[in-house]
Amino acid sequence: MGELLLRYTPPAAAWLMVFSWRDGQDAIRRLFLGLAVSLTALTPAVQVAAEHLTGVGTLARLLGHAGMVLVAWSAHDLLAHLNGMRRSRWSTWWTAGMFGLMCLFFALKPSLLPQAPWVLEYWVAYLLALTPAFGNVIRLGLRYARSTSDRALRLGLHLIVAGAAMALGYLVNRAVRVGASRFGYDYPLGWSFWMSAVLPNAAHVVVLIGAAVPAAAAWWRRYRQFTRLEPIWRALADADPRIALNPRVGWWNMRMRLYRRVIEIRDGLLDLQPCRDADVATAARGRSASPAEVEAAVIAAAISARGVVPARVEPGAGAPDLDGDTAFLCEVADAFSLLDDRRVLQS
Repeated sequence: MGELLLRYTPPAAAWLMVFSWRDGQDAIRRLFLGLAVSLTALTPAVQVAAEHLTGVGTLARLLGHAGMVLVAWSAHDLLAHLNGMRRSRWSTWWTAGMFGLMCLFFALKPSLLPQAPWVLEYWVAYLLALTPAFGNVIRLGLRYARSTSDRALRLGLHLIVAGAAMALGYLVNRAVRVGASRFGYDYPLGWSFWMSAVLPNAAHVVVLIGAAVPAAAAWWRRYRQFTRLEPIWRALADADPRIALNPRVGWWNMRMRLYRRVIEIRDGLLDLQPCRDADVATAARGRSASPAEVEAAVIAAAISARGVVPARVEPGAGAPDLDGDTAFLCEVADAFSLLDDRRVLQS
C-alpha cells in the first residue's frame, strides 16, 4: 500500500493541479502538464499498458522524457516572464531539435538499456535538450528569488531551482553510466539506488511542490479574504437576498468565488447608496476613524435606515481595481464585524 501511494500520489497531485489551475500564467499550467505526463509515464501500470499495446516496453519512458522537456521549456518561460525577459527563438529551436534527435535515436533502437546501440546518443541528446533550459531556470530563479518580497513565491522558486539541479545531476549521472557500458570503465556510483531511483523521482516531486506552493498560497490568501468578507456580505444579503446568486463554483476555484462575493457586496452597496448618511460619516471621522471604519459605520447605518433618504448622502468609497477593492472591502468587513450598531446610530 505504501509503495502504491508513493508511486501514484505525485502524478495524481500533478493532474489535479493541471485541471484546477485558474490563474492567468499558462507557463505554470504547461509545467504541471509536463510533470503529470512524466510522472504518469513512470508508473508501472502505464509502462505495462504501453508495452501491451505497442510491444515497445520503453515507449512510456520516451513519453516521460517528453514530459520533462515540456517542464524545462515551461519553467524557462515562467522564469523569463518573471524577470521581464523573453525566451529566445534559439532556445526553442535547440530544444525541439534535441528532442527530435532523441526520437530518432529511439526509433533506430527502441531500447534504453545501457548496452543498447544508440542509447548513449539518446541520453546525450536528452541532456543537451534540458541543460540550457534548466541552467537558465537555476540562474533566473535565484535572481528573482532574491528580489521578490513574496515568501511563498521565493520558497517555490528555491524548490524549482533545487529540482532542476537534481534533474541535471541525474541526467549527467545517467549519461556517464551509459558511457561506462559503452566504453568499459567502472562507474559504481551510477548504479546506486540513490542516484538511479531516488534522485529522478525526488526531482519530479520537488519541482511539483515548488510550482504548487505559490498556487496554494494564492488559494489560501483568497480563501481568507473570502471568509473575512462574510460579515458584511451576510448583512447585505439579509437586507436584500437578491444579491446572493449562489453560483455553482467549486472550492478549488477560489478566484471566482472571491470575485463573485465582491460583486455581490458591491451590488448590495449600490442598492444602499441613497441611504448613506453623510452625518454618520462625519461623526465617525470626528472619532479619528480610518477610511474603512468610516465606510463600515456608514454601511451599518444605511442597512438600519434602509428606505430612508438622509438630508445629505455620503458618496461611496473603494479602490479602482479589483485587487485593491477586495483588500479595502476586507478592511471594511473587519471593522463592520466589530461595530455596535446602536452606538453607530447614536453618534
